[in-house]
Amino acid sequence: MNAWSGLLGTFLPFLVLAVAAWGPLRGRNLWFFSLGAHGLSLLSLVLLLAGFYTHAVPEGGRISAPLEMGIQPWSGNVSLVWSYQSGLLALAAAAVVLCFHFLARARLETSRSTLAGMAGYLGCLLGALGADHLLLFALFFAGSLVPRLVFAGVEAREKGIDAVKETSFLDVAALFCMLICVLVFTGPFQKESRDWFELSNSSYVALPGALGFGLLLFAAALSAGIFPFHGNARKAYDLDSLERAVPLALRPLFGFSLLFHFSVELFSKEFRAFSPYLLGLFAVMLVLSALSFLGSKAARDRIFWLQQAMNCLVAIGFFTMNPKGWHGANVLLFFGALSIPYLLIVLTCHERRSVPLPISKIRDYPIFALSTVSAALFGLFLPVSLGFYGVLLVAWAMVGEQSWLLPLVIASVPVMAFAGIRIMFFHLDTAPAGHEDAPGFRDLSSEEALAVLPLGAILFFLGIVPKVVLGPMGVSAASLLRGVGLK
Repeated sequence: MNAWSGLLGTFLPFLVLAVAAWGPLRGRNLWFFSLGAHGLSLLSLVLLLAGFYTHAVPEGGRISAPLEMGIQPWSGNVSLVWSYQSGLLALAAAAVVLCFHFLARARLETSRSTLAGMAGYLGCLLGALGADHLLLFALFFAGSLVPRLVFAGVEAREKGIDAVKETSFLDVAALFCMLICVLVFTGPFQKESRDWFELSNSSYVALPGALGFGLLLFAAALSAGIFPFHGNARKAYDLDSLERAVPLALRPLFGFSLLFHFSVELFSKEFRAFSPYLLGLFAVMLVLSALSFLGSKAARDRIFWLQQAMNCLVAIGFFTMNPKGWHGANVLLFFGALSIPYLLIVLTCHERRSVPLPISKIRDYPIFALSTVSAALFGLFLPVSLGFYGVLLVAWAMVGEQSWLLPLVIASVPVMAFAGIRIMFFHLDTAPAGHEDAPGFRDLSSEEALAVLPLGAILFFLGIVPKVVLGPMGVSAASLLRGVGLK
């Protein structure tokens, strides 16, 4: 039952893609069909996730469990048990895209290609999260390139099309690296490839393994859009309409799923050897991202650098290679999958209003005020957000690993949290002398409210009751590391 609900939730978006491309539905009818199908997909994933809390999902259950590759030479345990984390991330991605329907209704009704691209992109993302083998992951990742290009590039200005072309080129490089790892390090040549010849310290690092680890790490960095490849990822926010960036903000789920899901199992010795250096690298990158966030003038830049900083924190937690770090990294990855799109939705609503709102008049527009305040409170690392608990876990994990790097995290996160409160003032301004009105300003429409409020309510609930997510995720993170011989 749970396996089939996961399968249904994963592949329903592809039905939307098919109907949008070849079906008879048009305009409002097509939008209603898409909304219903994505809503049913979300309910299926809710049922799947509920199975973990009721112990109805077996240990080997995954989102796309019926797609397990059971033929030689691809059978074998080459992936970690990724059940709960993949279900949670899939639920976040489906919720974001469902809310996106209300934000971009006018565009989705008039552009079948945009709607089809969005559905195909989500379907491939859900499939990659539930993949049980690196080859299957690579197939879903490859499938996501075309719909993402269509979704972000079609009917956009030439600048937007060029930006998508450049990021797609990097994703092709990531896909190429993944396929090399599939063919050499997870297939019938795995043992032979590790025995070619070894480095001087042959007790734990074989050169082929180090090369494979480097390729997989490079692929993860590209597909996650993390620094130093931020220049291309940033261009996704330069599209003609910022609303297009909302589903694209889920892109880091690809890269970090690749790291958490497959990398340690394939290259556990290499991870032990290189993780301290990578931990230091991402700690420095966190400081750079925090400083860039602090110095950014435009709201789009602030959200981008916030995403980069969150990605760095996820990587730091991952490379601590202990249960607390993995626990915090998973929490932050889930938090980022909700909070970054939520901030983008709020910012999109603000950018649609060309007239600044005097701060003294904000009480006259209650929904606008609520969305603005909640964006700062629940979308950052403040104590009322789930991200705060994730940062605490990552910092706690660093105490026993690389304590000298801990000040970098301690200094960066509060700076971003408190400087990020300025996000509240995306579209607020002090009124000119003798002019306290905001002519032409309007509160959020009902559709904008339906896009903003559900995600805000989820972030608020998880920030107040974090144990709902933190508890099962901590147990799962510990079992993952024990499964590969790490404590």
